[in-house]
Amino acid sequence: MVKTDGLSTSERVELCRELLALAAPDVATFETDIPWSMAAEWPTEVREAAEHLSSLRTPKRGEDRLYRRTGVRQNGEVAVWDAFVAFAPYSFDASAWAPGPRRLVALADCAQSIAVDLTRDQIALLSTAVEARLVPTRR
Repeated sequence: MVKTDGLSTSERVELCRELLALAAPDVATFETDIPWSMAAEWPTEVREAAEHLSSLRTPKRGEDRLYRRTGVRQNGEVAVWDAFVAFAPYSFDASAWAPGPRRLVALADCAQSIAVDLTRDQIALLSTAVEARLVPTRR
C-alpha cells in the first residue's frame, strides 16, 4: 500500500506514474475505466489519453458517453501503454498485472488508493519520497 494522505492531485499523479514506470517491464496486461463525467477536471494530455483509450473498442453493456472501460489490454503497443500511464491516475479503477494473476499496481478513486506489489530490487529504485510512503502488507 502507498500512503496518499496529504498529497495534492499533481503529487498523486506523479507518484502513480513513477510506480507504473517502475512496473512497466513486468506488465503483461492492464485495464482502466474512463469516467468521462470527470473530464472537465482533466489536463489536456489526460483528455487526449482518454480519447485514445476510449477508441480501442466499441462500448460494451453498461458503458456510454460518460463512462467507458478499456477492457483488459495486452501490453504491447507503446502508444496504448503511454496513454494508460497518462490516464490511470484519473480513473476510478486501474490495474496492471504481470503474467498470471499477480497484480503489480492497483489504483482506485483517482489515485486516492494505491496498492503495489514490488520486489526489493524495485523498491531500491524508487525515489526516496515514494519509498517513504510505502506501507508493507502481508500476502
